[in-house]
Amino acid sequence: MPMSDETLREQVSRAWQRAADEDHSSFDIVWQAAQERHTASRRRYLRFASVAAVVAAIVVGLNLQVPEEEVSYIEIAELLDSTYWSAPSDVLLPDREFDIYQDMPVLFESTEPAGGALL
Repeated sequence: MPMSDETLREQVSRAWQRAADEDHSSFDIVWQAAQERHTASRRRYLRFASVAAVVAAIVVGLNLQVPEEEVSYIEIAELLDSTYWSAPSDVLLPDREFDIYQDMPVLFESTEPAGGALL
């Protein structure tokens, strides 16, 4: 059966249309699958970020708590007892028989208004 140009043109047109529809539908399937993978990836990322934020908040919250028993104030007596200083050369000096600051003789003060010690 001989084909006319019109019939051939019609069959070729239908074949091209089916190929275009098949290509278009396969692209839609691939695009939808890619969108689903992207959406699933975003959900995983959001879950991970939420869990990380909650863990960070818990860690910060636990570190902000200060036990009341550990807070202590410095007592002046403890500070003075623990901060005694002596010069490294004190071992070279002879033992003191008196404390020069405690045993220094008191100088009599002048009775004149200009003052001064009596020598």
